[in-house]
Amino acid sequence: MDYCDAINKLPENSGNSLYGKNYLRTWDMSNEEIISVARGACALKAMRESNVSPKIFDSGVAVSMFSKEDSGMKLAYAAGCDLLGLTIIDMDKKLSNSNINENAAMASYMADTLGVCESDFIEKSSRYIKRVADTVEESKNNGVITDKPCVLNLGSDEDSPVQTIADLQYMAAKFGGIENLKGKKIAVTWAYSPNGTRSLAVPQGLVSLVTRFGMNVVLAAPEGMDLMPGTIERAEKNAEASGGTFAKVSSMEEAVTDAEIIVPINWAPFSFLEKRTELHAANLGTYIDLLEHELRENNKAFIDWEVTEEMMEKTKDGKALLLHDLPADVTDITCIRGEMTAQVYGANLSSLLAEAGMRPYVIAAMIILAKSENPRAAFRTIAERATKRYF
Repeated sequence: MDYCDAINKLPENSGNSLYGKNYLRTWDMSNEEIISVARGACALKAMRESNVSPKIFDSGVAVSMFSKEDSGMKLAYAAGCDLLGLTIIDMDKKLSNSNINENAAMASYMADTLGVCESDFIEKSSRYIKRVADTVEESKNNGVITDKPCVLNLGSDEDSPVQTIADLQYMAAKFGGIENLKGKKIAVTWAYSPNGTRSLAVPQGLVSLVTRFGMNVVLAAPEGMDLMPGTIERAEKNAEASGGTFAKVSSMEEAVTDAEIIVPINWAPFSFLEKRTELHAANLGTYIDLLEHELRENNKAFIDWEVTEEMMEKTKDGKALLLHDLPADVTDITCIRGEMTAQVYGANLSSLLAEAGMRPYVIAAMIILAKSENPRAAFRTIAERATKRYF
């Protein structure tokens, strides 16, 4: 899409309901807000491809807070913020509960965005990110900071808004627009990993999001690999309202048959994550290690939940779009057995990397929409200025 076309569809003046907002969960956003972020990302990507610099900040800070290593999302956040001209400050640790209010306020000085990734503990992680956001809001209201930075959830126990909106836009680009996703079958399926302790954020965030746009969603998982309570009900309600469908099955083969998009991803069951959080609160680290070992051993019963070439052939015309939030656990490359075979991974690597490449543009679009009361005018100014990124 030409970036001028995307810009003309962005909200302006009072139509931008994302102005001053944070991005914590997609189900707290309207469809129109999600589409605005996707269109903004599309415009920024087109600008980059046209060698147009979208730097709208002459100064400002983007603070990065990651409680554990997530190099892909950390790089995406840094790239998206740098695209707009912000200086990255990496705190590289979680704020302690004893001084979270003080440190969150100090991190907000002259900052335009705070990117927070915290996904270890069920329910507590999302509450931590919300507390950071509430502290920033309070600091602005009390005159401690001049401008309120927008807080971006870069991955929690509940949702991963950047990843799922990036996936939505990537699918839209492949199928000719978000409106063309209606009626498309997408299989979101559990897949084996020797790690086995991943967050629920991406699978439950994805089924909560794509059901809002009329897609036919099939969630596949072995017995006991449940998502957080309320996720299935939310997906079913969304599908009914959008004219799509939602089904939960216990077979990867059933899910991927005739699917146009498949998303194989490992996740830990809600019951395990809940128990791990309880043990952590009781300072029982040894028992956490035992619990994680038990989960990995139990997961071996489902080692055949792997996307193979034969499994891909069962998709629509054998040409389904493969998605993954990366890094993937790949058989014979990163592990002995994983989420997909080396052949499937190799055949789809370029597409997987292009999917991941949408994340910086989504992050940058979120920041512009949150900081600019009239984002259409802001984007038009960038387009009219047409400053070359390099000469």
